Amino acid sequence: MIKALKLWLLIPLLSITSSLYASELQQKVTQDPIKIVNLANTDGTGLVAKLPKLSAEERKRLYSNSKKSCNDECVAPFGTVLGTANKAIAYSNCNSECLVAEYSFLNLKTSEITNHKKFPKDENLHYVGLTYQCVEYARKWWMLNKGITFGDIGSAFEIIYLTEGKHIYSKESFPLARSLNGSASRAPKVGDLVIYSADRSSVDWMHGHVAVVVAVDLKEGSVSLAEENYNNLPWQDPEQFARKIQLFEVSGRYTLIDVAVNTNKNATGAQISGWIYPKKGYAN
Repeated sequence: MIKALKLWLLIPLLSITSSLYASELQQKVTQDPIKIVNLANTDGTGLVAKLPKLSAEERKRLYSNSKKSCNDECVAPFGTVLGTANKAIAYSNCNSECLVAEYSFLNLKTSEITNHKKFPKDENLHYVGLTYQCVEYARKWWMLNKGITFGDIGSAFEIIYLTEGKHIYSKESFPLARSLNGSASRAPKVGDLVIYSADRSSVDWMHGHVAVVVAVDLKEGSVSLAEENYNNLPWQDPEQFARKIQLFEVSGRYTLIDVAVNTNKNATGAQISGWIYPKKGYAN
């Protein structure tokens, strides 16, 4: 999949530590008119076009800041087990801005996940992601439980725009579908990936977020998520899910809100753009 360690592969997943710098980036983005894109297999309307890529200088600064943040106080020590959902173990990333240049791989013969500082030359090892980042966990859960994966992305928020996935054993591609938050007629289901929007005015949400749906309760109005690097705290239920957020249905349309069940506020949360999954009949 990925042959060599490249700086540009590391940078896009990072968060920046300067709110002033983030504000400058947001000003650049908001100068452009909002564009709506239409993708096949989309449930709902109003998918906003992807944000422009960061410049090489901006990416370099992000990488430098993220390496330094690993020396800051950890929410939980790097590598601490936070919880497990459906065989996929989640670990602490220390804090949301930290990035360690290690990569996880799945052994296709044993299903063992191992971490490496360099890309191993072993055809049985399938790339998962940068260790303990949210994208790594989403791929890991899909690979272990569905035998599928998705391709390279610069940031977690970009997953909502992907149009195909791939079977990790047969290498065959299949179409992905998406439901757009607020206008979706299909409720989230177990195995869906919930995608958070990017906010370049926010240090914590520069690249969005992705989490895996591991339970849905339509009566309660809740969705249980499994994830890494959201807040790096031990999971609410270490053997089932990291946290629960609220799901609303209005006239047959579904909306996910990044607010815990039985509360009405999340001071550090963000907006959800939608959820993505294999098209019906493919890899389900």
